[in-house]
Amino acid sequence: MHMNTGDPACEAKAPSGKVLDFTLLANPLGPSNKAKNAMRAALKTISRHPDPATWRLRRHIARTEHIAPENILFGHGSTELLQLFLARLRPDKVLIPSPLPFHHAAILRGAGVEPIPFPLRSDNGFAFDIGRLPASISGLDMLLIPNPHGVTGSVIPLSALHALIERTEDVRASLVLDEALIEFAHGDSPVQRAVRSDRVLIVRSFSLYHAMAGLRLGYAVGSASLLGLVSGPAHPGPVNTVAAAGAISSLRDKGFRARTAEFIKAEKAFLLERLGHLDGAEIIDTPCPFVLVRPHMSPAAIRRGLEEGHVRIEMFEDENRQTFLRVPIRRHRENARFAKVFSRIVRPQP
Repeated sequence: MHMNTGDPACEAKAPSGKVLDFTLLANPLGPSNKAKNAMRAALKTISRHPDPATWRLRRHIARTEHIAPENILFGHGSTELLQLFLARLRPDKVLIPSPLPFHHAAILRGAGVEPIPFPLRSDNGFAFDIGRLPASISGLDMLLIPNPHGVTGSVIPLSALHALIERTEDVRASLVLDEALIEFAHGDSPVQRAVRSDRVLIVRSFSLYHAMAGLRLGYAVGSASLLGLVSGPAHPGPVNTVAAAGAISSLRDKGFRARTAEFIKAEKAFLLERLGHLDGAEIIDTPCPFVLVRPHMSPAAIRRGLEEGHVRIEMFEDENRQTFLRVPIRRHRENARFAKVFSRIVRPQP
């Protein structure tokens, strides 16, 4: 069970500016207005060196999560933090739920790690069933768990996460929880439990929900000893002042959170209504800012139709080789255009 992107050839064949990129999971509203204002103001201070401890942002996150400041480590994106962790631990066997997110597959490949897929079953709503974990987990070095899952949108309940932490501690494996999408799904995080363990690392990003990918800012949560291992001599240093100013303002912007939730809810309803009546596909809602579409036709026909419609999108297969499309929520015009293109594919005109 794997994931692949829609044929990028459609981009070359399409007129300039006509490609509809539905591979993006970033907040369709873009960054918070308050964050943008804070970043403009921070430009006045860029002649100074950044705060090595990123103290204001660190203190805000620590208070919000009810953890100590030393349980937080900042980096130039969650990808960098994952790469540092893999470089320090050098795991041989890493279990990860599949379909494998393209992002995580690239990180593991770059670290020279062969992932061990743990298939999420579509007939179970792609839920992460801890009871189905193989007995051979005792031979694993690490579990890398995206929660929410970036392909299927499934979310692991907090009680199951606590059980997963206990099991990985029992077999002396490491557990990395990638929570890049957690703010979209309003999920619970085992933060307080994680900081009491020397084997659990939680990574978060400002790239997707906060739409600040260009500033490369993320952070990890864990015990002080574990973060000390990650932040060794290879750590590149403090994050920049502009990124830190935007991040704290975005975290504090309650209006931005309300607008994001309202917008995604409305546009999801639009897509579900426009696509839900099609006989040629099944539409599945998720807690994340995307829906899944299972077309009742061959993958080749779907790819051909998407290419002709100049749409780039990510597709994956489940354990029964059924094809799914991950359709992220974008701006209304983009959502409407996708619905029109996809309707033509599954219900072609004579």
